[in-house]
Amino acid sequence: MKKSVAVILLSSLMVLFIFAASVSSAAGTEKAITIPLALRSAETLNKLGLFQGTEKGYELTRHATRAEAVTMVLRMVGEDEAASSLNTPVDFADIAESHWARANIGYAVAKGYIEGTSKTTFGAAEKITGQEFVKVLLAAMGHKGVTVENAYDRGVASALLVNNYTKHVVATNGYQLQRNDVVNICYSALLDKDAQGKILKDVLIAKGVISEEDFNSLLIDAREVDKNPQVRGFAWALNELMPKDENYMFSPLSIKLALAMTAVGADGETKAEMLETLGIDDLDEFNEFAEQIIGEYGKKEAIKLEIANSLWLNTDYYHGDVQFADDFAAVIAKYYDAASEEVDASDAVERINEWVFDKTEGKITELIDDSDFLAYIVNAIYFKGEWDVQFPSYATAEREFTGRDNQKKQIDFMNLTDTFDYYENKDLQMVRLPYQDGKTGMYLVLYEGRDIDLDKIVEEMERKRVKISLPKFKIESELQLKGLLSEMGIKTAFDKNKADFKKMFTAISENVFITDVIHKTFIDVDENGTEAAAATGVEMGLTSMPIEEPVVFTADRPFVYFIRDDVNGEILFMGEYAYAE
Repeated sequence: MKKSVAVILLSSLMVLFIFAASVSSAAGTEKAITIPLALRSAETLNKLGLFQGTEKGYELTRHATRAEAVTMVLRMVGEDEAASSLNTPVDFADIAESHWARANIGYAVAKGYIEGTSKTTFGAAEKITGQEFVKVLLAAMGHKGVTVENAYDRGVASALLVNNYTKHVVATNGYQLQRNDVVNICYSALLDKDAQGKILKDVLIAKGVISEEDFNSLLIDAREVDKNPQVRGFAWALNELMPKDENYMFSPLSIKLALAMTAVGADGETKAEMLETLGIDDLDEFNEFAEQIIGEYGKKEAIKLEIANSLWLNTDYYHGDVQFADDFAAVIAKYYDAASEEVDASDAVERINEWVFDKTEGKITELIDDSDFLAYIVNAIYFKGEWDVQFPSYATAEREFTGRDNQKKQIDFMNLTDTFDYYENKDLQMVRLPYQDGKTGMYLVLYEGRDIDLDKIVEEMERKRVKISLPKFKIESELQLKGLLSEMGIKTAFDKNKADFKKMFTAISENVFITDVIHKTFIDVDENGTEAAAATGVEMGLTSMPIEEPVVFTADRPFVYFIRDDVNGEILFMGEYAYAE
């Protein structure tokens, strides 16, 4: 009897994503680039001598402290050596003589870059917000009159905050920076001008902190890679393989989480292929990232975004006393908040489907229809968010949509003119519709091909008045991903003879492999918002902008959409509307 691990992905944009993945392999110890741009930026700054890690590595997903922030700022303006040599007296009771950042804190306070949390305390270990950090950095760059309240506006005006990653973590009141956020802001600062009009990297070169040769070889080359749309990430590589004869949608995040859980139980070539295809360099780091976002998404208030995971073992499928391995189950429980459940042939279908129904708010009613499986690993993502600027219902009107098959159909189009992030070149148009949380949004793209990574041009978007016409649409999609994932490089995991998932189970002698990966999604887009994933949308200073002739964005032909978390760059949902229904 073959022993299979079923991998199922259920996603519902508009409401949820469920990825039931079969797993096999215990505590994985590999890596994943989980923060967009930040790891490469951290490595670049590290090689320039401007950013250091800890004994645990870069720790990009950990919150930055006030002491770390001050130290980073002084390095970025080339004043850390001066701080060390001056050893300015410190009057704060909570800063001991032996404190590692004492000299930096004393220097920065004396210079007026930063203040204590009170007259007697500095709060070195306290977290720092995006607005506080930008205030300190701009002050160190010589800018006068910067406050926490105007830090975002001053940061944008000075061109310190030039992309969505940096803008959103500063625009959000009270947002506590992670180390990856600090890295992204400092990376951008290198090409920003100080108060005297000098580019910061030139200031550092003049002070002998960095060399022009190192800067050119490290920073410029890295930016060329970042801006190359042909270098595609996992989501965009998978998108290119999606069907062209129907509307589709999938959740890159759901798929990554489900397969990452599966990879925890994998080993050898099986594990290596899975991680390489997913773009995960360090599975331990990705596990920590998963734990972080699962917790943070559950706390969102302006939108609803929840991730749920579960492990299911069918005790009637195998003749022996098989169990999930303790190490495997412990990792999945700790980092993915997934409980291990046992079912048998009599209740497997009912219990798993009930769990799916509950976690997807009833949007996906049936995940499985028989109990012929050894194990299921299931991931569900549910999203519901309202637009930051809603489409007026009175403006909705019928308009002709031309599908990929050149069939024309009259359908309802929503219409709105407002200011949005927008990008255009000779080949494509892209506009972002923000959700009310200010950190997530839906990106709409008019482009004929699928050969580029649109995520890489998000930071090139600019604020424009845009006249948008967008169809109201609802899509339910079911995808069999085994063939697509195999084409992308995950081959051994599906091979009944070569798959290596020994770390996932105990007391099993036969080989375990993945039989299939099923991905179900649901999305509903109307005048109020989306039930699916959320994205960015902070609008600042619009009242002072002159009225301009709007750019026209009319989605009356096939268009791609993706819902993106602009804080960490993860794409929650992605799809294409190509046929009017």
